[in-house]
Amino acid sequence: MKFSPLFASALILLSVLAASTSVAAQSEDEKWNRVTPLSAGTKLVVEADGRKLVKGKLVQATENSLTLRTRGKDVAIPRQDISAVFLGEGSSKIKRGLIGALAGAGAGVLIGGIAAAAGADPLVAAGGFLFGIPAGAAVGVATSGGTKKGSLIYAR
Repeated sequence: MKFSPLFASALILLSVLAASTSVAAQSEDEKWNRVTPLSAGTKLVVEADGRKLVKGKLVQATENSLTLRTRGKDVAIPRQDISAVFLGEGSSKIKRGLIGALAGAGAGVLIGGIAAAAGADPLVAAGGFLFGIPAGAAVGVATSGGTKKGSLIYAR
């Protein structure tokens, strides 16, 4: 039996497309297999279609969904809605404290400088600087502790 060149080309193209979709489906499952063995309590950050980032601790990962405990509630996210899953990392208290200290020092100098320009004692600027460093550091440390994106473990 002889095929026309056009028919043979179409047949080859369809075969290649069918093979590539089965490989894509297999690799999608392989990607998801990096999520399902994670142990309960693992901190995760999930990007889902139509939602803000969902941050929480893993409750359960199945073939069809991911359940996270966030703010005391379990949130189930269907797998088809998930575009990316990241391991969660806590923010550094030291880094946040240093940033806060620098911001506090700057604010203290600014406020002290304005007061000094308005006629107050010039030592007010130095006092503002010295007061701003620990106050800013305390605010920085107090606001740390949130979960941020870490290593990417799944992407659709």
